[in-house]
Amino acid sequence: MGQPSPLKSVNGRSGWWIWIQLVVVSSGMFLVALDVTVNVSLPAISNYFTAEPRIVYLMITFYLGTTIGLQLGMGGAGDTFGLRRIFLVGLVAYTVAMVAISFSPTINSVIGFRVVQAFGNASLAAIAPALVTSMFPREIRGRALGIMTGIGTLGMILGTVSAGALLEIVSWRWIFLFRIPFCIAAIAGTLFFLRGVGDKVEEGRVFDWIGASLVFAAMTVVVLFLNIGALIGWVRIEPVLILLVGAFIWVIFIRRQKVFKPPLIDLKVLNNKVVTGALVANLCMFMSTFVNVFILPYFVSEIMGASTTSLAVLLLVNSLALALCAPLGGYLSDRISPGPVTIAGTILIVLGLLSYQTVAIGVSVMALAVRMAIIGAGMGLFQSANLNLVMTGAGKTSLGTGGALSSITRGIGNVVAVAVLGGLFTGAYTSKNHGVDILLASTTTDSVVAYLAAFKLVYFAAAAIAFGAMIASVIAWRRG
Repeated sequence: MGQPSPLKSVNGRSGWWIWIQLVVVSSGMFLVALDVTVNVSLPAISNYFTAEPRIVYLMITFYLGTTIGLQLGMGGAGDTFGLRRIFLVGLVAYTVAMVAISFSPTINSVIGFRVVQAFGNASLAAIAPALVTSMFPREIRGRALGIMTGIGTLGMILGTVSAGALLEIVSWRWIFLFRIPFCIAAIAGTLFFLRGVGDKVEEGRVFDWIGASLVFAAMTVVVLFLNIGALIGWVRIEPVLILLVGAFIWVIFIRRQKVFKPPLIDLKVLNNKVVTGALVANLCMFMSTFVNVFILPYFVSEIMGASTTSLAVLLLVNSLALALCAPLGGYLSDRISPGPVTIAGTILIVLGLLSYQTVAIGVSVMALAVRMAIIGAGMGLFQSANLNLVMTGAGKTSLGTGGALSSITRGIGNVVAVAVLGGLFTGAYTSKNHGVDILLASTTTDSVVAYLAAFKLVYFAAAAIAFGAMIASVIAWRRG
């Protein structure tokens, strides 16, 4: 008799059971993606607590900084203590944060519990890819990671669709209460379906608590540098000093990793050209496509005069295309090779971003939706195959680290996009239009023209960065 199909039997476990386990693990990425609803609720939270926007924005800043700073430590903890254990800790922390935020009496407590949520998010984002990689053999790993990415994107879709409805019907607190049933289901699924999965660890392995603290400090300083530099300018003394402090911490961390056994991150992983190329491509890709999140919404509302519903449709089209193409990208990366699939995805994204050069003032929502669908499809193909490259190259003893590095480059790419491309957009607009605030650009013909020129410049820069991701993907493929 022939060997059982890998889709029917995986690592000695029956097919239906392993795919249920995949759904349970993917629930972590689903919960992380649901956080898109928070951005929609910021004005409502600001009004409820009578808090200035600059205070409410700390919900986002602290959340991103903490998440990025903790991910490498969480990945290392998973490799040391067991992937499932850290995944479960992340789910519990996330759930506690949802309950606490929902009943927070002040804006300060909301911000504080967002840090707790960031701890949970960091654990889930770093460990979920590692768990999937440990569960599935190489020949079907890509499609498993693709399904995980697609399920995660469903969280973004549900978050986008539900946010407006929840705020129209009930209080902003339901943005967080809404997630609790999903949290409970994920915890129950982990306890029941994932017993024994990812619990095997290297005997005698010690966790580098000092190294984890150093990398948290270093990552936090990087995020602080990007935010301060974008706010007051890059050549001021403050961001320069922050950058020097960050560099000093990184030097100490790297020196420690060379002598501590086992290191929090095995630097040999980064010597792997496949992993390094894939991580650079991941950073560039998320940096380039994030313009659709923080630049496009203002264009749609201010210049096009379209409704919030139209913007939600655009984001929904992008997410749907990503969710549909992510499993396809994973499947193709198994059948062909991850390298060509990542390159195909980057080509779609470059073309989609370049197509914004033909956008005119009277552009329709449908025309933008086509562009968003192309970029979403490219991201779906790219993400699954790129994650397959990173996780395979990381090796069995560094799966948590590999998942953390992939998630970190994604987060850093988003933060850099806001700081650099956001600064480029503002600078380009103000250099060609004086006296009209950027949020009032539709009030005069000259300001609209200046806005459109800045808009196209930023999208051209984003396309150039995406082209850099394509080059890095080619290097990763050729080295593999």
